[in-house]
Amino acid sequence: MRCDQSGAVSSEVTGSMPNTELMEQLRSELPRLLREHPEVRHELWGMMLEAFPSRQEFTMLLEELRAFREDSNRRFEAMDRRFEELRADMNQRFAAVDRHFEELRTDMNQRFAVVIEELRGYREQLRSQDQRLRDLDLHISSLGGRVGHGLEQMVKDIVEEFANQSFPSAERLVVWDEKGEVFGIAGAEVEFDLYVHNGTDYLVEVKSHLKVTDVLSFYRKVKFAEGKMGRSFIPLVVALSMDPKTEPRMRELGIRYRIGPSGVAGDSRRL
Repeated sequence: MRCDQSGAVSSEVTGSMPNTELMEQLRSELPRLLREHPEVRHELWGMMLEAFPSRQEFTMLLEELRAFREDSNRRFEAMDRRFEELRADMNQRFAAVDRHFEELRTDMNQRFAVVIEELRGYREQLRSQDQRLRDLDLHISSLGGRVGHGLEQMVKDIVEEFANQSFPSAERLVVWDEKGEVFGIAGAEVEFDLYVHNGTDYLVEVKSHLKVTDVLSFYRKVKFAEGKMGRSFIPLVVALSMDPKTEPRMRELGIRYRIGPSGVAGDSRRL
């Protein structure tokens, strides 16, 4: 940048001059030019007026913003009044609905009182059917090969009755047999129909009809789980019926059991 004899400012920037050098030159030369050549100030001021709005333009812009804000305030006030009217109308409607629901509630309470009284007459009959339905669920579960999610609670109730204690949870247990110790197949999954625990751990096998081979297989699975998990389990078999030779084998192996249809008398561990 340089100033000729008339005071006009001109700049010469070669294509090879980096931008940083140009900026440094402007910082060092511009203040001196403004001091030594006052006319340069007018030229710079003219360029600034072309690039930036004037005070009058700023004033007009502020006036427009003020007018827009006042108009917006008026519109919002009108909306507030409309919402207030709507709220009052809705309150009246809801009050009417509340009265209607109160009348309906009173009527429904009377109707339900009659229904409840009728249901009480069936309560004893339903209680007598509960055990039969549970046995049926147990039979269906055994036919399916495993306890389903809907039957886990039912089997858990049976275990709680048997153990005379409550258990917070009941779940299936799967133990990985890497070496094939149980079935002779490496990597096989050793499954238990139910695992309940609350200080005392039970492993449960559910069968519709229990055979000696089922008892031996269950005993082998329990012993494998004890070695694998490093804890002792109480083995429990829940079934509806069993072969005659099965009970002595369970007593020999220390397997507890709950066998038979509802109401059959016998061993204290039987239904």
